[in-house]
Amino acid sequence: MDSFRNLILAASPKKRDLIDRRWIFVPYDRFNDRVGPLTEQDANSTGIVIVESTNKGHRRAYHKKKLVLLISNMRHFALEQAKRGAKVIYYFSELSHGQALLQLQREKKIPQLVTTKPAERELRIDLQQAIANGLNIDIVEDATWLSTTDDFLSVYGDYSPGKSYVMDRFYRRMRQKTGILMKNGRPVGKQFSFDADNRKPWRGDPPEPQVPAFEPDEITREVINLVGTTYSSHFGNIGDFNLPVTQQDCDRMWQHSLENLLPHFGPFEDAMRDDAPRLFHSRVSALVNLGRLLPAELVRDVESAADRGRIPLASAEGFIRQLLGWREFMRHIHQQTDGYRLLDVAHERGKPRSTSHEPLIGAAPAALHASLPLPAAYWGVKSGLHCLDTVVAQVIDEGWSHHITRLMVLSNLATLCGFSARELTDWFWIAYVDAYDWVVETNVLGMGTYADGGVTATKPYVSGAAYINRMSNYCGHCRYDPKKSIGPDSCPFTALYWTFLERNRDVLGGNFRLQMPYRTLDRKPQDELVQLRERADEAISHLQSQARPEY
Repeated sequence: MDSFRNLILAASPKKRDLIDRRWIFVPYDRFNDRVGPLTEQDANSTGIVIVESTNKGHRRAYHKKKLVLLISNMRHFALEQAKRGAKVIYYFSELSHGQALLQLQREKKIPQLVTTKPAERELRIDLQQAIANGLNIDIVEDATWLSTTDDFLSVYGDYSPGKSYVMDRFYRRMRQKTGILMKNGRPVGKQFSFDADNRKPWRGDPPEPQVPAFEPDEITREVINLVGTTYSSHFGNIGDFNLPVTQQDCDRMWQHSLENLLPHFGPFEDAMRDDAPRLFHSRVSALVNLGRLLPAELVRDVESAADRGRIPLASAEGFIRQLLGWREFMRHIHQQTDGYRLLDVAHERGKPRSTSHEPLIGAAPAALHASLPLPAAYWGVKSGLHCLDTVVAQVIDEGWSHHITRLMVLSNLATLCGFSARELTDWFWIAYVDAYDWVVETNVLGMGTYADGGVTATKPYVSGAAYINRMSNYCGHCRYDPKKSIGPDSCPFTALYWTFLERNRDVLGGNFRLQMPYRTLDRKPQDELVQLRERADEAISHLQSQARPEY
């Protein structure tokens, strides 16, 4: 820490600076100086407060690389702002962010602070508690988002328990409002979504581009040492850290993605490979969620590249839909439902229904009554399922895997088995470098597991072995046969799929999108159903028989 501490001390304010400058608190996930309070005055009139809180780091066993990425970006951002001419108070604290700010404001007699509305509910609650105790801070709207609450409410109206949402309506509204990929009031290409075109398996052509690596500098090496000692018992590997931590490197990573990955992204965005786990995914979600890359700039770049013929329309639209549609949609759902605390669905037994005053207890909706403990395989204990073991190993190493492995391997298996959706959500929260409450809770409790009872999806996203076999090369390297549904060498995904439908008929039997599989289930002979149940029970028992590591 000596190198960073010595460098940042040079940017510390004098007594007069505390009076003459506008003081802005920069949250741990908003490292940008291109929109918001940091742009509203000259850098020489700006003061910045940043809190590096070990309290936050210890709240969960966050992946070590997630902590390195966040803390190193935080420190480099502080130095970048000092270089611009801002004065910086960089505060190391064992307190929460709100408590630390209150203590700092009293000690240094800092006048009113300004900050953007925190993206994470946890930080909003923390700041509100500090405000109640005397913290003087003005919270303004966050200009990094692409939509407003009014945009969302104009499509769906106010939230009420039992209400369900379809993202496509919101996405169309945002396309029309912004004019992105629109011409003369109509979508470019004559349709809003090209999702149906983006479902091809990858067979090695075009080749996967080389991923740029960013060698840790001295400051990042100090952070790696800090995380390795202070958070030594946390999840994930810390070796070979090579993610961008400066604005320059974040921009360079985006340009690489724009030029080399996105031209091939669309057709293969759902493909899964054990020999090419990243394929053509940009991997910039963590940088967007930290504020290093602004969604508006990324959308504009992709739209421009598509207009010039550098990126196919289907690839451009698929990427833009994730930012302008899904990302914005999910954060609005999280805010409207208070992190799913307002849902009127069954809640997991044995888990308290959280309140608006306790950020650590997450909502535990359980529309499908799933409550089995999340098994050791999610912590790296080998299960024998090649797809699961491959994806988990990647997450342990990188803190990342792309969205289809998250949905159709990790979440699919948990949903089919009846593993706790809340435990899976918490696992995603600690395991992924891009996971924060507003994005992980709605995605996992909603789309990933259907624990919300259909607030964000019209049916559970579940499948048997056939889908995984079609979209990946996992099955060719697995001990289990995806073409068999019963017997000791059969892939358990298929038996789990049919028994999942059988087990949840009371909730899902009337779902119009599941009528075909239910008709198929009803045609199965009784002896086959018995064998499917036995195979599914064996698979679940095997997964739960392994001891889980403690973090």
